[in-house]
Amino acid sequence: MKQRVLFSILFIFSFLSLAFAQEKENLAKMGLGLEYGNWKPGTLDDNPGNPFKNVRGAAPYCGLTFVTPSFKNYSLRFSILQWQQKHLEDRTSKESVTLRHFSAEIKNLIIAESKIVPYVSYGISAIWSREVPVGSEREKIPLDRAGYGVNVGAGVDLQVLEHWAIAAEYQYMYAKFTKKVGLTDNYSGPKISFKIMYLF
Repeated sequence: MKQRVLFSILFIFSFLSLAFAQEKENLAKMGLGLEYGNWKPGTLDDNPGNPFKNVRGAAPYCGLTFVTPSFKNYSLRFSILQWQQKHLEDRTSKESVTLRHFSAEIKNLIIAESKIVPYVSYGISAIWSREVPVGSEREKIPLDRAGYGVNVGAGVDLQVLEHWAIAAEYQYMYAKFTKKVGLTDNYSGPKISFKIMYLF
């Protein structure tokens, strides 16, 4: 329920920000940035009411993101992210699991060339996992598997300096593996992210 409220607040903030938008700014241009946030797979979430609390053993994820210049209020975004969950020894034979994913997304800018740009996003991702076994099993080659993901979300970009912008975004990511990785084969869940971008 709280996730729906957060999603609604983000949408309302995005549309209200249109009243303060200024024309002919840089957010429709190419950008390169850092991303930091919280990804909460639902099957691992002991506290679903708090979207900012990580699942047990996990830390916030981090990554790099690249956005192309917009064309008719659309742009492409490519991201490389990493998420890790440790201290799994009491629940499985693995010590940790690391997920790295590469995503390709479409950003639909609700208003372009402004200091404040609300948008919606949707895309796909390829996910690679790496499991580290416990104890003597660590001497063996870590287990690697491939999965896939589909995501949809909404966010807002805010230009703070001539070539710098920040962004906040809420997404839901559907992420699956054909076999169990760590504690589950289903890593679907909400993703809240914050970004800082350099605009070219």
